[in-house]
Amino acid sequence: MCRMLAVASRNIEDTKKYFDIFLNLASYGKVKPFRKEGHHDGWGAAGFLGYKAVLFHKSSKDVVEEKDLYLKTINKLLVSYSRFAIVHFRKASKGSIKFENTHPFVYDNWIFAHNGTIMNVEKLKLKNIFCKGNTDSERFFNFIVENIGSYINFIPKLIDLIRYVKLNTKHTSLTFLLANESFLCTYREYSLKYAEDNDNPIWNRDYYTLYYTKNNNGIIFCSEPLTKEKWYPIRNSHLVVVERDEHIVFNEKI
Repeated sequence: MCRMLAVASRNIEDTKKYFDIFLNLASYGKVKPFRKEGHHDGWGAAGFLGYKAVLFHKSSKDVVEEKDLYLKTINKLLVSYSRFAIVHFRKASKGSIKFENTHPFVYDNWIFAHNGTIMNVEKLKLKNIFCKGNTDSERFFNFIVENIGSYINFIPKLIDLIRYVKLNTKHTSLTFLLANESFLCTYREYSLKYAEDNDNPIWNRDYYTLYYTKNNNGIIFCSEPLTKEKWYPIRNSHLVVVERDEHIVFNEKI
């Protein structure tokens, strides 16, 4: 479980306020009923230097306790002129609290963050990529990267992979952020059939959310609306893909 932020912008320095406000979600972001408040089990920020994926920083510690480091990391990201950025605050559900299990994950010029739990993630077979940690999220990411193929013409294959995971796993949510140097992909999906122990599956609908707003500074995606601007909810099972120039090139239910 987590709170996630993604930004697509040609002038990322102008989006600083979203990163600053997002920090509040570590303490006050929405949690499921009967859960302890906060997302304090690790944090990370990733983007691109030119066309190269870069993990600017991640830590298994509480981002609130490392606020100064977070702000320093965001400043590094902003001056990088990255077209895409992904930030993640973790609330651990599967996998211990350690660096290797902290999002975002970076591999082969892809960046990934996930919100949800896949109970039987062993159904996602890997042949060539080794998981460094023991989270379902990293395995989900590696499964995508190992099978996605082309960096440019990847959307049809990504859709096939999502459908496969939906059909072959028990999960609370597959909601994720995925980026390469040319595209940012955001996907929202929650299950009304499966839940974590002692949870009601209906809670998934209100927790595993994604919203976006679009303005002159870019397109901002977040688990929750951050400002008084108009934010649009991404509906269940919808994939939204944005290219480097901030154009939405795909927005459909899959």
